[in-house]
Amino acid sequence: MSAQARIGHGTSFQRSGDGTAGGVFASLAGVVAISGPGLSRDAVDVTDMASSGGWREFAGGLKDPGEVSLDLEFDPDGPDVTSLLADIHEDTPGYYKIVFPDATEWGFPAFVTGYEPTAPLDDKMTASVTFKLSGQPAFVA
Repeated sequence: MSAQARIGHGTSFQRSGDGTAGGVFASLAGVVAISGPGLSRDAVDVTDMASSGGWREFAGGLKDPGEVSLDLEFDPDGPDVTSLLADIHEDTPGYYKIVFPDATEWGFPAFVTGYEPTAPLDDKMTASVTFKLSGQPAFVA
């Protein structure tokens, strides 16, 4: 195992109280997994009749900031439920951050595009939340 490998324990997901990058951030409670952002870029085919050796050629196209998804412990009476359900109705993106244990962070404007609670018979209740990023995320090391 690499000496640089780390576990995610201590990572937090934070929401800006006023929806801006300069707002006061609060950590969501009970987060058990964070995935993303899933950055990607289009590849535009620029092959023409003179392309060398019959190989396709590509140019970099538009970038997509992707999505972030969370799994968290679902507390129907918790303030995070109210905030996230309000966010799903917003027409402008809010601002969120993933803060890693070493204080490195991803900050990004995003819309809540999915909120799905699960209540199993014999296990803790959870919720999955999906965020669609809008624009370039800021990675601060």
